[in-house]
Amino acid sequence: MVRTTDGFEIAKVDLELRGPGELDGTKQSGILDLKLSDIRKDEAILIAARAEAESWLDFDELLTLPESAPIRYELQKTPNRTIWSKIS
Repeated sequence: MVRTTDGFEIAKVDLELRGPGELDGTKQSGILDLKLSDIRKDEAILIAARAEAESWLDFDELLTLPESAPIRYELQKTPNRTIWSKIS
């Protein structure tokens, strides 16, 4: 903590030490139970996936094209979900 003033570097160390906590809860540390990835180990692929999702939304913002049907289906399976794209 005394070596840097870079908030991103400090946040990464904090993530390693305390864990990410809950995305939609109040717990600010501990294990995050993601089904397909580890937020600490898979940073590069998660960044790439986010870029791909943003690119897709630039192509079909309202997910109305036939190619977007699988995405619409997955989103409709979980009503009352938090809209993470609006937060991040």
